[in-house]
Parts: sequence; structure tokens; C-alpha cells
Amino acid sequence: MLVPLNKNGTLRPAAAVLALALLLPAFSCGRKTDPIVPDSPRPEAVAGIKVALRADVAFLSWPLPGRNVEGKKMDPSEIGGFVIYRAEVQSDKKRPRFREHAAISLDAPGPAELKNGTVFWSDRNLRYGQVYAYRIRALGRRGGVGVYSEAVLAVPVPTLMPPEKLRAAAGDGAVELTWHPVTVKTDGSKNDGFTGYTVYRREDKGMYGETPVNSEPLRATSYRDTAVVNDRIYYYVVRAVDSPAQPWRESLNSNEASAQPKDMTPPSPPAGLTVVPGVGRVFLTWDENRERDVAGYHVYRSLTVGKEYARLTDKPIIRTTYSDGTVQADMTYYYIVTAVDRAGNEGKPSKEQKAQPEKLR
Repeated sequence: MLVPLNKNGTLRPAAAVLALALLLPAFSCGRKTDPIVPDSPRPEAVAGIKVALRADVAFLSWPLPGRNVEGKKMDPSEIGGFVIYRAEVQSDKKRPRFREHAAISLDAPGPAELKNGTVFWSDRNLRYGQVYAYRIRALGRRGGVGVYSEAVLAVPVPTLMPPEKLRAAAGDGAVELTWHPVTVKTDGSKNDGFTGYTVYRREDKGMYGETPVNSEPLRATSYRDTAVVNDRIYYYVVRAVDSPAQPWRESLNSNEASAQPKDMTPPSPPAGLTVVPGVGRVFLTWDENRERDVAGYHVYRSLTVGKEYARLTDKPIIRTTYSDGTVQADMTYYYIVTAVDRAGNEGKPSKEQKAQPEKLR
């Protein structure tokens, strides 16, 4: 390295600065690294927006963004909310003017709902025939605001009125649903075409899924749901549709009805009842029932053939034997046994057997 000097051999001031700058890297410690640049807090554009129309309501849904504007992964917990913009599209082909219409905070999303990483929001009281356009921006918790989504359009039209007076009756492994027929549309006109019904079911609080329990519209105003489990609570709504083929144009939801199916089938009568008289005692045995939900057995006794039985067991006994020590010699007793399941259903009695205890000799 050549460094300019003064005549007296000293460094020129400018040259001294240059030399110091060139020599410093040689004496620096450690390895040189690139500066750390934090990821952008701005979420990527919202994508995958879906719109479903029922009467004068537009139901919008979209997934939480998973990346930022730089394309790097962004944890969903970093999304703080959304701003929804709406425009009314006119027929004069002018560019629609979007205005902020709603804001959603994911800390308290109501009336919107967040479920399984998807946001659900509805826009109500729309005008029939008006074309609406929506755009959405995501908000980052660190202050970043995402870019606008692509616009999606919605044109509300009259649909059938929702079914009324939905009722749900619990059965054994089934729920019976009934409702009133729908004959008019939301604009008051009579429906002269097809009328069918779709049934929706849920088990937890919140919204209903997108797929009904029936694969095609029902023509009847009743439905028996057998895809249920006893002792669980199920919730239902029904919608009216004006076409037998998809895409169905559905009505708004009916009133909600719930039911809890229960085990109402009693166990079969115990078989093989045998009574053996002893001294001051009668011993009973019988075969174990094959039903898996049997909780136990009750033993009954009478002094009259076929009637006036008194129960000897306070609660169902688990074993299939019983010793009756409250008898008197030279008297004839008649016995029957019943099975009880875990739901409390008591079955029909076994065949009657009689016994006469012996005297003490």
C-alpha cells in the first residue's frame, strides 16, 4: 500500500484518514456478518375469499394469511384483525369506489367468527339486484397493514323463506325433525317451482358447516337423523332450496332446535333362572345377559303366582346369584329376575320359578 507523505516524512491529513480506514479491518476481531433485518410486519394480501348469498345476506369467509408481504412465513397469531371495504358497482362502468365498511379484531371477533383458521363474516340488509364488491386488508399485531385483496362480487336475489317451527324429538339412536312447509319467497311472491330442504347439524357451539347431512334436497318436511350417538346433544337448522341440483340457492336458517338421543331399549329377560331351596333360605342363579350395557339385575318375589311381586334388591346387583334369607319354612315363594342397563331401562322379567324353604331339623 502506497501512502502519500509530507516532505518531512509525516502523513498528510487526508492520507492518515485513508490509511486508518484501510488498516482497521485487519485488526478487527471476529467474523464479518450481514446486518440483521427484521421481517416485515405487514401480512400478505388476503386470498381465497368465498362468498355465499342467501336472501339479502352475503356470507364471506377467508383463511388467515400465512406469510408477510416479503413471502416469508408469518405465524397466524401475528394477525390482529381485518378491515373490510365495500363498493356498490354501478352500471355506468365507472371504477367502483371502495369505502371502509367493517373492522374485525381477532381478540374479540364478534359478530364475525374465527374457526379452524378461517374467518366468517356476514353483510346483511343488502338490496336485491345491487352488485356489491368487497376487498379485505389484514392487520398485523406489530403495526403492519397488508395490501388489498382482489375484489369479490356479490349480487343478492330473493330466495325462499326459511322454514318455520323446526322441532327436534329425541329417540333411541336417532333424532326426528319436523318443520312447516315453505311456499313463498323473501320478496313475498309465491313459489310455484321446486321446493326442497337441506338439514344442518352441529355438536358444539358456533356456526354450522358448509355440508348438509342429507346428500340431496328433501321433498318431505321431516327427517330422521340416525347418524347420532346416544347421550350427546345435537343442534339443527333447516334451509329451503329452490333447485334439486347444485349449486343450491338456499334460504336463511330456520329456527334452531336441539335434542339429546337416549338409550330407550331395555335389556332382554335373563335366562336360566334356577332356584334352590335350603334351610331358612332360597338360592337363585341365572345366566348373564349378553348386552354390553347391562348395569345389573333386580330380584323380585311373590306369594302369588304371576303377580304382586315385591322387589328384594335396593339397587341393581352386578352378580348373577342371590341368596334370599328372609323366608319362612313350608311357604311357597315365586321368583323372577330382570336386567337393567346403564340408561336405567329395565327389561321384561325372566321365567317365574318357585321354591319352598326347608325346616331346620
